[in-house]
Amino acid sequence: MDGTLTSLLYRMGGDLPAVLVELLLIGLCVNWCASVLEGTRGTKPLRGVLVILVVATIVVRILVVHFEWVRLELLYHYVLTGLALIALVVFQPELRRAVIRMGDVRFRRGRQPESQLVSALVKSAGYLSRNRYGALVAIQRDVDLTGWAENGTMINAEASANLLNTIFYPGSALHDLGVIIRGNHVLAANCQFPSPDSDEIDAALGSRHLAAVGMSYETDALVLVVSEETGVISLADNGKLTRYLTLDDLAAELTNRLGRRGSPAAANPTARSGPTLWHRLRRLLVVVPITAVLWYLADQATFAQATVKLELTLQHDDPTYIVDVLEQHGPTSAAAAAAPPRPLDQLHAASAVFDTTFRGSARKIDQLRNKTPGQILKLVWILRGADAEPGIHVLQPDDLKERIDGLREVLTAGLAVDPSAFLHLRYSVDQRSALRMRVQPDAGETPIAVERIVPPEVTVVFRLGELERYLGRRPERAELEKFAAERFVRAPLGDLLTGLGPEETRTLEVQPEGAVGSLRVAGMSPQKVTLTVGVVGQRRAIPNVVVQLFVSPEVREKCDVEKVDANEWRIDVEVSGRESKIRGLGPADVQAFVHVTPDMIPPADQAAEKRLRSLDVIILAPEGVHVVTGRPRTVRVNLVPRPGATP
Repeated sequence: MDGTLTSLLYRMGGDLPAVLVELLLIGLCVNWCASVLEGTRGTKPLRGVLVILVVATIVVRILVVHFEWVRLELLYHYVLTGLALIALVVFQPELRRAVIRMGDVRFRRGRQPESQLVSALVKSAGYLSRNRYGALVAIQRDVDLTGWAENGTMINAEASANLLNTIFYPGSALHDLGVIIRGNHVLAANCQFPSPDSDEIDAALGSRHLAAVGMSYETDALVLVVSEETGVISLADNGKLTRYLTLDDLAAELTNRLGRRGSPAAANPTARSGPTLWHRLRRLLVVVPITAVLWYLADQATFAQATVKLELTLQHDDPTYIVDVLEQHGPTSAAAAAAPPRPLDQLHAASAVFDTTFRGSARKIDQLRNKTPGQILKLVWILRGADAEPGIHVLQPDDLKERIDGLREVLTAGLAVDPSAFLHLRYSVDQRSALRMRVQPDAGETPIAVERIVPPEVTVVFRLGELERYLGRRPERAELEKFAAERFVRAPLGDLLTGLGPEETRTLEVQPEGAVGSLRVAGMSPQKVTLTVGVVGQRRAIPNVVVQLFVSPEVREKCDVEKVDANEWRIDVEVSGRESKIRGLGPADVQAFVHVTPDMIPPADQAAEKRLRSLDVIILAPEGVHVVTGRPRTVRVNLVPRPGATP
């Protein structure tokens, strides 16, 4: 029960404006229904139906939620359908009255009563009352009474006291039944009025009084009645009969009611204020509880289960760390938790996708589900605290349910997760290390010539923990840079060279591999490089090409540059191209050189073995001749700081 109350409070707090609007609309409907049914025979059946509905719904809801008696819930839905059909029969008169009132469009709500009509009615009522002549007069207001007038005798004459006295004179052929007045005209006489259906009408009343109550109940007409036996003057309005009116009271009532200025209390507000206030308070004590119960039942009716496909993305609160989802199924033993991460099919997988059952408001579930196309609910879990520590983490179903229930989107919506929908989730947290590495195209057995690579280097992100396992120790930054300089990222060309003839070139967009040797790559920027390559035609090896050394003046001022091995500075270069282009080429026609730049100057206190630099050889061939790509050519030099020079 506490969990249900907490979920209810979260839903109300997360969507308070909508809840207030819903309560207001339900309250207005309940108040309108109460006003329609008040004083009718449908009041008591309505009370019984409401009691049965509320008690049955609460009991069934408790049994279904806590004991999962789903068959009882199915029977309950069938009973509700039967109650709806029974209500159509039991409340047929009330429904008819409600439909009539809903169709009452009042365009002339502020009109003033016709004093001539009021004067004629009061004068005629006085005459008829003194002479004990029975009378029944319906005064049309907003609901059209033409249908009732058509079953009588149409007159359509201006209303006057003499005309009404003549109609209701006992010897007149039209004195029976009722008269209908529209505006200032008598529309028809000898009209049959409907009988009331309410069981709260005094059975001792005569037929005229019953017909007056029936007409005022079915329509909004104001009905004047003069008793034939006692001469008592009465008014029927909205199914209520006000008796024992004097002529002054009658004039005031007709003026007020035909003028739309209120009920009988308007004529004497001091005398009527007590009952009116108590009546409103009693109505409030009925409407407020019923409104609250109906809203709760409607909320519980939408408090259902829904299975959606959930994509849970894990993010570390520190951007220098990287999160990988390793597994979301399988054994959860200690041995499995300590096992190394399994290889992934993609560079970096930080999302787990599984079917999840949510319990809560169907409206909120639909809102979350519709946030993304494809009916996939996407949630982000920001790792903090113990969940964000480096290493491998294993979450059991209950742990995973607790994490998802605590997400802001789920919590504020008042939703809950069914733990049976989960298996375990295994993920790793590691620090990221970004290194710059060269791009090396890989064409397999196809000999190619590379004209350009854009960019020649990419930023590769590794997991620091994997680098430690690979190197056997925690590397320093200098070791990581050396590691990156000695290796490259392979860009496989595969079938991209299909159809490329000799001496033809093609510009390709290639995605480098997601691993460097046996090391997985966690990320790469940019993810694709552009290569301009050609298939090698005629090939020829040019031996003994001298590698020239170019040293920056700034380097010469501070260091002596020593070649480590003189044999490295003469290389064989393989070129390709048309036979006419490559036939007469010699070592002097191919340029090979390296650059020593100021950023290579070592600190003065660095050990001798740390002064070694490996330089990439840049090879340039004449126009129309391509250098055949193979193993990268490098030469080594030692940079020795000169005495007294400031590094």
